[in-house]
Amino acid sequence: MAFRFSPKVSGTCALLIVFMLGMSAWQWDRHLQKISLIETLNQTLRLEPVGLTSLIAQNPDPKTLTWRRVKLSGAFDFKHEFLLRNRSFEKRAGVHVITPLQIDGTDTWVLVDRGFIPFGREGQQNRARYQRPERTEMYGLIKDTMPQRFMAPNDPEPGQGKPWVDQFLRVDIEKVSKQLPYPVLPFYLETMKDPNDPLLASQIVKGSEAGRHDVLNVTGPSTVENFGMESPDAEYPFPAYDTTPPPDIHIGYVYEWAFMALLTLLIGLVLQFRR
Repeated sequence: MAFRFSPKVSGTCALLIVFMLGMSAWQWDRHLQKISLIETLNQTLRLEPVGLTSLIAQNPDPKTLTWRRVKLSGAFDFKHEFLLRNRSFEKRAGVHVITPLQIDGTDTWVLVDRGFIPFGREGQQNRARYQRPERTEMYGLIKDTMPQRFMAPNDPEPGQGKPWVDQFLRVDIEKVSKQLPYPVLPFYLETMKDPNDPLLASQIVKGSEAGRHDVLNVTGPSTVENFGMESPDAEYPFPAYDTTPPPDIHIGYVYEWAFMALLTLLIGLVLQFRR
């Protein structure tokens, strides 16, 4: 056996190794970001809930408002609500319902995540029965807009003169507002069932509980009964937080990508030995 250098094999393996090491570094960065997120989350949740109207009157940087608990009242515009796909609640797959709300005494609109509806109840006709009450007094958790991440699937492109997009993968305020007849605040709210829940942070930073198959099955023929949910007359939507995986999950990906880079290096060396 003799080693014979192959530019083609070496170049291909080198490109793959660089890509895999880059992905490993990216996952490590995500790990550090999640640690920072938890620290920020715990600090912000110590602040007392404040009226949203008085908060935005201070004209703060929207990025500094994420995770603030706020209280507000207003009227929902159910005509222009839409869904977030691939969501879960207590190991059940479904969607979150996003509805614009006009804040009382103002011309200001904000998007509100009203909560979870299981598969089988997400169609426009089915969820019409859950479009109540029109007026509400609520506590909400401020969430930042969700731009598309690297390698994530694309959302449809909405806009005037284009078909109404009823389902998105993320709340990208700039994108979803293109199909609304009024401007909305540069953040959205998640409905809070208990704004003083001491375990609130642990409910936000956790892994998805929906099965992979159920989450990817976006429009299948599944019914509520298939997922063991309650009757169609249950009080949907259930208030639910859009969760994020914990920091440790990214450590596994760091090692996986690094191992694949090492494996690619070894395969590249073996392929260049000739009898």
